[in-house]
Amino acid sequence: MTRRMNAAPAAALAAGALLALTGCGGSGAAAEGETKGPELLGEKLSTMVGTVDKMGIVEWHGQMLTKSPEKGGKRVLDLDARYSPSLGYSEISMDTVLDGNAQQIDYLVVNDRVYFNSEKWGPVANDCWADITDDAARTWALPRDLDPSWALTQGRAVSADGEDVTVALGYKDVIAGLPMGLFESVPSLPYDTEATATIEPHGHLIEVGIDVAGMWKKVAPAERATLDKRVGYWAMTMKESPDGSAIKPPGHVFDPTVTPPSQCKR
Repeated sequence: MTRRMNAAPAAALAAGALLALTGCGGSGAAAEGETKGPELLGEKLSTMVGTVDKMGIVEWHGQMLTKSPEKGGKRVLDLDARYSPSLGYSEISMDTVLDGNAQQIDYLVVNDRVYFNSEKWGPVANDCWADITDDAARTWALPRDLDPSWALTQGRAVSADGEDVTVALGYKDVIAGLPMGLFESVPSLPYDTEATATIEPHGHLIEVGIDVAGMWKKVAPAERATLDKRVGYWAMTMKESPDGSAIKPPGHVFDPTVTPPSQCKR
């Protein structure tokens, strides 16, 4: 599991990457004019990174759409989650009707182990979890990078519109932040392939929109035609969770193929 950067290093990374856009050489008033834009972008991005870093528990919502909402994109899946930066623990609920198959799965990720709870088990099993760490068929909806701030800390700022910042994200960072079962295989891409993302602060809420489909522009046309058109746009929001309770390890771990859920606490 990828842990969050500390606020100072994350801010320094954002600012450093942006200053690199100004090139080398120059001094005095001319150099100051050249760096003013990138420095401002760096400040905007690092401020948002700092906002997330101050959150005790980060509550985030991720949604995969066929394309951007402005273009009428349809929902593929939703993830609702709480993430503890100090512990690296996550509570995640997935809801989807992918391929007409309705699924609702609750996950608990603790110390790199993944646990599963089903609402079909009933209220008596609310604190009972099955270890599914190596079960790819059930863990497919989990991102590899569970820290939701990846779009901010890994982004290279490109431009700004008011308080909003447009960033470029390396395709490996994007793939790591998305549910790992969305792609049967990731196409061969040049190392410098990037996706465009917009990051918008709204008071206590930070909104991220990533053009996933745009990453495929460098893919050969024949290979691009095989890509799943459902995976087009990733929308995410982050805020400090109003529920400040700690994310706890599973109370009871059992094997549902051996023990009935009704007896999981025995």
